[in-house]
Amino acid sequence: MNLLDTSELFRGQFIGMFDMNGKPIHEGNSVRFYYKGEFVTCKVIYAPDWAMFCLQWPDGYRNKFPMNPEKYQVLGS
Repeated sequence: MNLLDTSELFRGQFIGMFDMNGKPIHEGNSVRFYYKGEFVTCKVIYAPDWAMFCLQWPDGYRNKFPMNPEKYQVLGS
């Protein structure tokens, strides 16, 4: 890994939060939650420019607001 390339730095790492069912959330997980009258699925990513974990929406938008994990449901494994 190149020291300037942080894209692999936190891949798959536990982010220190649990979803509504007590399941640990990891970088790269897809999470589902209710937003403005519908269910949305976003991906948990690490944003090196903000030095934080955040949600990436289906359209590519990265949300830099605090995560609300008790509202999320981890999808998949």
